[in-house]
Amino acid sequence: MFSENDKISIRQLQALLILDLFGTGVVTLPRQTVNAAGNDAYIAVLLGSIIMAVFTLVFTTLGQRHTDKTVVEISQQLFTRPVGLLLSLGLAVKIMIGAGLELRIFCEMIGQSMLFRTPIFITALAMLIICGYVSTIGYECRARTGEILFVFVFVPFLILMLLAIFTADYSNLRPVLSHSTSDIAKGVWYTVLSFQGLEFLFLVFPYLQRPKRAKKGMLQAGFVIGFFMTLITLLTIAVFGQYSVVNKLFPVLQMMDSLQLPGSFLDRQDIFMLWFWVVSIFASVSAALFFVTILFERMQQNKKIPARKWILFVMVIVFLVAVLPQDVASTHEYMELLKKYGGTFYILILPVVLLLVDNIKRRKQV
Repeated sequence: MFSENDKISIRQLQALLILDLFGTGVVTLPRQTVNAAGNDAYIAVLLGSIIMAVFTLVFTTLGQRHTDKTVVEISQQLFTRPVGLLLSLGLAVKIMIGAGLELRIFCEMIGQSMLFRTPIFITALAMLIICGYVSTIGYECRARTGEILFVFVFVPFLILMLLAIFTADYSNLRPVLSHSTSDIAKGVWYTVLSFQGLEFLFLVFPYLQRPKRAKKGMLQAGFVIGFFMTLITLLTIAVFGQYSVVNKLFPVLQMMDSLQLPGSFLDRQDIFMLWFWVVSIFASVSAALFFVTILFERMQQNKKIPARKWILFVMVIVFLVAVLPQDVASTHEYMELLKKYGGTFYILILPVVLLLVDNIKRRKQV
C-alpha cells in the first residue's frame, strides 16, 4: 500500500465509520424525514438506524469470512470475473459520484454561511487537494487523523446537543404517532438510504489488525450513529416544529445558530456544527478517493498501475461531478437519485446476495 503499515484498529475504524456516515446526512436527513413522516420523523429515523445497524452485521459477516479480500475478489470468486469487474466498476462510479455531490453540497453550505464571494470550484479544489494528499499517504494516516478529529469534533457537538435538549419545546413533538404507517415507512426508507458510506465496509477488511473482532465494533458504531441521528432529528423538530423544518434547506445548522450559550462570547454557535460537517466531509471524500483507487488497483489482473497513480484521475472525476450541477437544488436531486438506485443496490441488495451465495457455496463444499 502507500505506507509501510496500513493496518488500523477496530477503534480507529469506528471513528472513521462514524465520521464517514454522518456526512451530508446529519444536515439533510431531518428535513427529508419530517417531509415524509411529520413530527413522527424521529421514530422513522430510529427504526431506519436499527435496520442500518443490522446491515453492518451483513457486511462484517461477509468481510470476516474473506479477511484478505475486498468486494473485487469476493464478487469474482462467488460469480465470475466479468460480473465481479462490472460490480466493482459500478461501485467505483457510485462512490465517485457520491463524493462529488457531497463535496458540492459542502461548498454550497460554506458559500452561504462563510465564504460568500469564493467561487465553488475554488472551495472544491482546496478540499480535494487536502483529501487527495491524505489518501495517498495511506489508510493508517486517515485512521489516526480521524481518531484525533473525532475528539475535537464531538466535544463541542455534545455541548450544543445538551444545550438544545434543555431549551427545546417538546410540545412540538405532539401528537405522537399521528401519521400513517406508510408515512413512517417512507421516513425509514429515507433514513436507511442516507447512510451513504456503508459500502466502504466492502473494502476495509484487508486493512484491519483484528478483523475477527469487527462485528461487535461495527454494531456499536452503528448504534452510536443511530442514536445521534435520532436525537438530532428529534431536537430539530422540537426547536422549529414540523412545518418550519420542511421549509429550511439546512435545518440542523439553523437550529445550532438559534441556540444561545450562557455567557458566551461567540455570536454564532453554528460554527461548531460547520466544523463538525467540514470534518465529516473531509473524512468521507478522502475515504472515497482512497477506496476508489484501491478498487481500480485490484480490478487489474496484474496490478500494473499502482493505487497511487489512480488518484489524479479519481480527483478529476470527483471535481467535475462537484462543479457540474447548476445549483444546490439540482445537486440534491442527483443525490436522491444516487441514493435511490446506487444506494439501494450496493448497500441493501448486493451484500445480502453475496452473503447468500457464499452460504450456498460453503454448504456445497461440506
